[in-house]
Amino acid sequence: MATKTDKVTKYFVERVTAWVENEKQADPEFAKLVESKPQKTIEGACNYVLSVAKSTGQAGWDDAEVYGMVRHFFDEDDVKDPGNQNPSKIVVSGHVDLTAEEKAEAMEKAKEEYKADLIKAAAKAEAERKAKEQKAAEERRRKLEEKREKELAMQGDLFGGW
Repeated sequence: MATKTDKVTKYFVERVTAWVENEKQADPEFAKLVESKPQKTIEGACNYVLSVAKSTGQAGWDDAEVYGMVRHFFDEDDVKDPGNQNPSKIVVSGHVDLTAEEKAEAMEKAKEEYKADLIKAAAKAEAERKAKEQKAAEERRRKLEEKREKELAMQGDLFGGW
């Protein structure tokens, strides 16, 4: 079963969560604001950021811009969670530590994708080779047919030609 966090990139949610927690500690008013709006979630803020990003068509955002949108999400009562309407992949700046299991899974996934790419490339090359052979065979048949027609035209009629 998919959780809300599965709808947006895990590390994006983690970074936004860490930022919100730091802001809550640094700004007691912001902490009260966030606590007073339990219907507003981190995932909702992330969905809001993604929807804004999608609507503008801009591919890259500075951290300050992203965090400004997150703050706006919590500040404004009329800004709602738009839901996950943007199945985009999110690239998060910074270093991400992976467990040995996550590294092994990523390596296995990369190997499978590489194998699939190799199989696809081999199938494409084979299809191109077969198409080229078929075209060459058709050209040979066409030339042979033309040659036969010329020979028949030169032979004449058995009963009255020449």
